[in-house]
Amino acid sequence: MKVSFFETGRYAVPPDLPREWPVPSGTYDTEIGVKAYAAIIERLKFVEELGFDWVSVSEHHYSPRILTPSPVVSAAFMAAHATKIKVALLGPIVPTSNPIRVAEELAMLDTMAPGKIVAGMLRGTTNEYLSYDLNPKEARERTDEGMELILNAWREPQPFGWQGKYFQYRTISLWPRPNPDMPVYSLGTSAESGEFAARNHIGLGLSYGNIESMGKASTYYRKQCAHYGWEPGRDSIVYRCNMILGETDEAADLALERRSKQAPFPLADSVREALFSQDVRNIAGERRAAPMGGVLPITFCGGPDRIAKQIKQWRDEVGAGVLDISLQDPGSGNTDVMMDALDLFGRKVLPRIREI
Repeated sequence: MKVSFFETGRYAVPPDLPREWPVPSGTYDTEIGVKAYAAIIERLKFVEELGFDWVSVSEHHYSPRILTPSPVVSAAFMAAHATKIKVALLGPIVPTSNPIRVAEELAMLDTMAPGKIVAGMLRGTTNEYLSYDLNPKEARERTDEGMELILNAWREPQPFGWQGKYFQYRTISLWPRPNPDMPVYSLGTSAESGEFAARNHIGLGLSYGNIESMGKASTYYRKQCAHYGWEPGRDSIVYRCNMILGETDEAADLALERRSKQAPFPLADSVREALFSQDVRNIAGERRAAPMGGVLPITFCGGPDRIAKQIKQWRDEVGAGVLDISLQDPGSGNTDVMMDALDLFGRKVLPRIREI
C-alpha cells in the first residue's frame, strides 16, 4: 500500500479569529501566512524522508482551514522542492474552472516535473461553488463535461472543436501535452464518478465515508471497469481520511474525545440556506449532509498496532491502494502534535502496511 500526506498549508488560527465561513479577509495576517507556506516545504521534506509516496493538495476558498485556493500553484511550489515524492492535485474544482486552462496547467506541471505529478479532477462542495457564483444544480453536469473535455484535450492528436452545453471552443490543440502515464483520478463517491472513471480508464478517489459506503463505491467502480473491458491496478483507488495516531490506543482515544469538542467553522445564514437546498447522494444512495465547514469524521484511531489492523481491513474490504491521510484537523494550528504523529506513523505503521 502507498501512503500520501494531505497538505493544507496550515495557518495558525488566532483564538479571536471569526469562526464563520466565509472568514473576513481583513483578519488575515501576512506574517502568519508566509510562515504557513514556508512550513509546507518543511513538511514535504519531512514526509519524504519518512518514506511517504505522495503529498496531496486540494482547492478550497475563503478560509484559513485549507490555505490552498490554487492547487496548481501549490503543486508547482512543492514539486520544485521534491526529490522522490509525488505531488498529487486532488484536486482542481472542475465546474468552477476553465477546463482547457486546467488541462494546460496540469500538462505544464507534468512536463516541468516529469514523473512527480498526480492529477485528480474534483466536483467540489457547494460552499466552493458559492465562492465562484456557480449554480449548484449545474455542478454535476458541468463537472462531467469539463472532465471529458480535459481528457480529450490531453489525448487528441489533432486540433478539434467542442460545442457542449456548458463549454464551447472553436479550436483546441494542447501544447505541451502531459506524459500518457501521468496518474489521473476522478474524485467522488457518487455512481456518476465511478462510472466516469471506469469509462475513461482512470483511477477513482474516495474520501471520508465509512467502510460500508466506500466498499460499495469501490465495488461499483470495479464492476464498471469490467464492463468497459479493463481491470484497475493496485493504485487505482485513493482514499482520503482523517487519522488520530497515538503512542497507545488509550492516548489516541483521549485525543479523539478532545477533538469531538473542537469548535467548527459554522456558515453564514445565507450560505447555510443555499447548502441545505441541495440533495446530494453517494453511491450507497445516502443523502450527504450539506458541508457545514465543521469537523470531518475520523476513519482511523489508535496506537500503531490498532491503526495497522484497521488499514488492513480497509485494504481488504475497500481495495484502496493509496491512503491519503490527514493527522490533524486543517487549520487547528498545533503542528507539533501533527509532526509527532507523522514521525510515529513513518516509524511504526508505514513499514507494516507496505505489503498489504
